[in-house]
Amino acid sequence: MNGVCILDDIRNMVVCLVKKNYREMSDEELDAWKQKLDERGVVGDPTEAHRRALRALQNPVRREILTMLKDNALTIEEIVNRLNLDEKTLGFHLQFLKDVFFITVEGNTVDLTPIGVAYTRHAMK
Repeated sequence: MNGVCILDDIRNMVVCLVKKNYREMSDEELDAWKQKLDERGVVGDPTEAHRRALRALQNPVRREILTMLKDNALTIEEIVNRLNLDEKTLGFHLQFLKDVFFITVEGNTVDLTPIGVAYTRHAMK
């Protein structure tokens, strides 16, 4: 199944949402996706989640990764080459973005989640 799967530590299970092209989703659909995560308690404390998201966005490398993913998914190799980073450093930044639900990594492909799409759509104008 193609989709975003997130470990729900509270229920000790994996929550998967069927993937479609999130960039084509309306703002209402993006909000509904986030609300489903909130209802399931996946994100946890909203204040803490917001604090972690802001911390993730303080780093210019992570903001650049989100900018690069704004229009389409990229491979890890493409991101490494564009940012001139080694894979270990990129892995650190990708994990940070995954932890705040902005991206997903499937195999070698990095893509935005609906939360990542909403951020790039509204906060990166």
